[in-house]
Amino acid sequence: MDFSKELNEPQFEAVEAMDGPVMVIAGAGSGKTRVLTYRIAHLLRAGVDPFQILALTFTNKAAREMKERIGQLVGFAEARNLWMGTFHSVFARILRAEGGRLGYPQSFTIYDTEDSKKLLTTLVKEMGLDKDLYKIRTVQNRISAFKNSLITPDVYLQEPEL
Repeated sequence: MDFSKELNEPQFEAVEAMDGPVMVIAGAGSGKTRVLTYRIAHLLRAGVDPFQILALTFTNKAAREMKERIGQLVGFAEARNLWMGTFHSVFARILRAEGGRLGYPQSFTIYDTEDSKKLLTTLVKEMGLDKDLYKIRTVQNRISAFKNSLITPDVYLQEPEL
């Protein structure tokens, strides 16, 4: 593939780089998606196994667009095997594949903030707790702080004064 006509010099260097990872940081509309698409196509054409390529994007739209473009360049069967998506979708996929090693079932559910809020509201009500004492946002913040400090539910049950 001759990308040189469609890319400026720094873009072309990013596409052609073969050793190690490349991070592309640029403003909106600057050609990041095109650079990453061509780079991945270049790697695939050079014989890199698609399962060895990880492409992270910020939006599902960008991931779909890149996968479509790569499919057009190298074939859709090859593009289907890429590890490509948003940070959340790729790492959820990894957890589903490898989470068993950590004791997690493959069928886990990821809750967003609203899901968490609804669940906690239901739990406070079902347990007959005072909703003014157990404010949902405060409970969410405590849970988040415990997770960030790697405090498990078992540890908390043994040391509730945390």
